[in-house]
Amino acid sequence: MYHPTTRLLTVLELLQGRDRIGSGELARLLEVTPRSVRRYVQMLQDLGIPIEAERGPGGGYGLRPGFKLPPLMFTDEEALAVTLALLAMPRLGLALDAPAAVGALAKIERVLPPAVRERVRAVQEEIAATSDSAERFEQAGVEVVAGAARLVSGTSVAVDGRVLEARHLLL
Repeated sequence: MYHPTTRLLTVLELLQGRDRIGSGELARLLEVTPRSVRRYVQMLQDLGIPIEAERGPGGGYGLRPGFKLPPLMFTDEEALAVTLALLAMPRLGLALDAPAAVGALAKIERVLPPAVRERVRAVQEEIAATSDSAERFEQAGVEVVAGAARLVSGTSVAVDGRVLEARHLLL
């Protein structure tokens, strides 16, 4: 009846909606065996979802207290790319609605892992430092993009035939 992916997402949804749910009840709801439930829970744990298990009567599975899953899940690199795009939009004249970009950036920053948040803040500081002068605005935008590419992938970026290393963004 269900597909394995649907079952996996159903387990996550049930765990988010309850403090604790027993293995037997999960198995009944998913129409699988308790062993399959354990496999689905293990898959979610492998994805970084902090699921706690309690054995015995009255036991079951639950999300770590206080854990809230953001509505979207990004890899660190995807989160950094989205954040950098939001930072670059108003500076490059691409923001149709600046408050919307600022709001989206704030929401994403709240759920970024600390290491990614630090990388984003370093780029934000560089953007602020290089965009003080109107004459340097265009070059600063190019250097920010080059630095972002280097932060994410460790590669250089070629712009107008020039290879930009943007090492000053990494120091």
